[in-house]
Amino acid sequence: MSGVFKQLRRYGLQLLTVVIVLYVLFFHVEYDELYRAFLNVSWTFVLLAIIANLVSIMLKVASWKIIFDFTFEGVRSRWRDLTSALMIGFLVNLIIPARVGELARAFVISRRKTLLGSPVSRSTVFGTIVLERVFDGVAMAMIVVYGVVHMDLPAWADKGAIVLLVISGFFAIAMVILEIKRERITETAEQARATLKEHHPWWRQWSIRLYGVVARFSEGQKALRSPGRVVLICMTTATSWLAQLTAVFFSLHAFHLGYIGFLGALLLLILINVAGALPATPGNVGVFQLATVIPLTVTYGIPKTTALAFSVGLQIIEGSIGLIGGSACLFREGLKFDQVRSGAREFEEEVEEHRVLEEKVGDIGQEVEELRHEVEDSISKDKEDEENRSIGSTD
Repeated sequence: MSGVFKQLRRYGLQLLTVVIVLYVLFFHVEYDELYRAFLNVSWTFVLLAIIANLVSIMLKVASWKIIFDFTFEGVRSRWRDLTSALMIGFLVNLIIPARVGELARAFVISRRKTLLGSPVSRSTVFGTIVLERVFDGVAMAMIVVYGVVHMDLPAWADKGAIVLLVISGFFAIAMVILEIKRERITETAEQARATLKEHHPWWRQWSIRLYGVVARFSEGQKALRSPGRVVLICMTTATSWLAQLTAVFFSLHAFHLGYIGFLGALLLLILINVAGALPATPGNVGVFQLATVIPLTVTYGIPKTTALAFSVGLQIIEGSIGLIGGSACLFREGLKFDQVRSGAREFEEEVEEHRVLEEKVGDIGQEVEELRHEVEDSISKDKEDEENRSIGSTD
């Protein structure tokens, strides 16, 4: 029973948000028209939308594989292993609204590599995932810039676009800095580990461990040193977004809304991703509908019921791939969802623990530095007093 209350405390606000948003969306909806909209769906275009989404996913896997193979020299990744980890990550993100899916990817692929007899650092794997997501985010940011400049986006979307641009820019700069200083960080971590003794204070031991985690994470950015691979990653990432745009366009045709064209599909793609940048509900249910229904009704004058039918249909098309594909990959890996969630949570807690420790070590370092200055000032003052006494005795 306590577990139920714990889950309610964790997800209660999110579930309440879903209920309120769905109530607003489904209020005054003609349910007969909603039923007819689904009855008249063009299944050919639904199939094309699913294929386009699958192509987008495989291009994401291609980007990750380029980064992964260059990072772990001598350890070749298999397409099916990376695809399995990615699909399980999609499944986790679909159920847990906290971007835990990226941590789940690191857990799954590092576990698979261990089973295959070629273990890899989970921190480094996570570094490759973050780098792949940064490339993805930068490409999305460029699409958003185009939308802000050339399209009439809602005010909330403009603000969300700015937030997305800032976040993408920050992580891109952070990845570049980490790569520039990677060799120095790795060398310093090795030297610190070599000088570590059991009698050293706990904060020194943990700070060296933290430095080691950062060093292993920075190894995931090695691909940035290969211009050819960077260009290749940019190409696969851009093509992945184009496939995703095509999927939205085919979905519009499936609900007989294709007349709004590629620009309409681009507007929806931008708003969906801006709204989903900081997930607030499981599977972005409710938020996804707001990001699609509002522009369709306000910008293109499409009836609310038709717009809502398309929104629900589009989310089913995209979500079913993560749900079915992720579940199949869980079965392939011999894992249960709770195992993946626990593994991801443990890694998340470890990262948070290192972050808190870094703050504590920083505070301790500052206190030591202040104490050093006080000691130096005291020694300097004692020397001055001694010199003054010496001069006085001479006189």
